[in-house]
Amino acid sequence: MDTQNEWETMSIGLNRENFIHNIFEPMFQANYRKCAEAIGGIRPNYLRDIIMNPNRDAGTKTLTYIYRFCVRNGMDPYPYIFVKK
Repeated sequence: MDTQNEWETMSIGLNRENFIHNIFEPMFQANYRKCAEAIGGIRPNYLRDIIMNPNRDAGTKTLTYIYRFCVRNGMDPYPYIFVKK
């Protein structure tokens, strides 16, 4: 298997369903501002766009912030961030 070719076809993303049902709604009562402040580094408008628009993907920086938020709070980040080959 060609390692270079494998990396070219891999992508990471946000599992919206899990994020909404396990973090956004129960922890922040679906409040974009509170959630964005707790995650840190992202604006509420951007968070709303990511959640409400299925065509909008979260960038690497945002996924890193979500990953760090999960680790800080003792949560497993992998149900919210996926790697697709």
